[in-house]
Amino acid sequence: MKTLSYVTAIGLAMFIASATPAQSQEDYTFVADAWGQQICLGRWTPPSDISRSGVCEGQMMGIPQLTAISAKQTVDRLDQLLSAFASVNEKLDINNKQVSMLIEATYDTQTSIDKQVKQVSEFLSETIKQRFDAIPSEILANKAFLREFIKLREDILQEVEKRYPAMTRPSTK
Repeated sequence: MKTLSYVTAIGLAMFIASATPAQSQEDYTFVADAWGQQICLGRWTPPSDISRSGVCEGQMMGIPQLTAISAKQTVDRLDQLLSAFASVNEKLDINNKQVSMLIEATYDTQTSIDKQVKQVSEFLSETIKQRFDAIPSEILANKAFLREFIKLREDILQEVEKRYPAMTRPSTK
């Protein structure tokens, strides 16, 4: 789950870094004129004569107007980011639900397999015990045969237990 969080964070950082900036202008000049403090968004050519005004190759704008436009662009950009975050959150919720369902299905499947293995183990053990119990008493009268049969029975039952262990899992539900 940590890996998914790291990948999501890196993807989100790349998304934000690759987004276009909010139309910022690096070429601007503050100009004081008859209308007050203005900003030239573009290239400013100072006046060559004191009686003339300079030339703005771009747009002239008042500071309050620029502040309002910048604030509006910032709000729009934040709305876009909030929308992107909401989308990522929805996708993570869906993914978390799917992971939970997968874990539950895996647990149920493993429980079913454990139950089947236990049934096979019990069936084999019972069948082996019945077969050894069915050995005629004349054969078991010989103490050497009896010891070997008991040893063989225990070896076979141990082998069955090794191959089909009775799995007990702690409950995680």
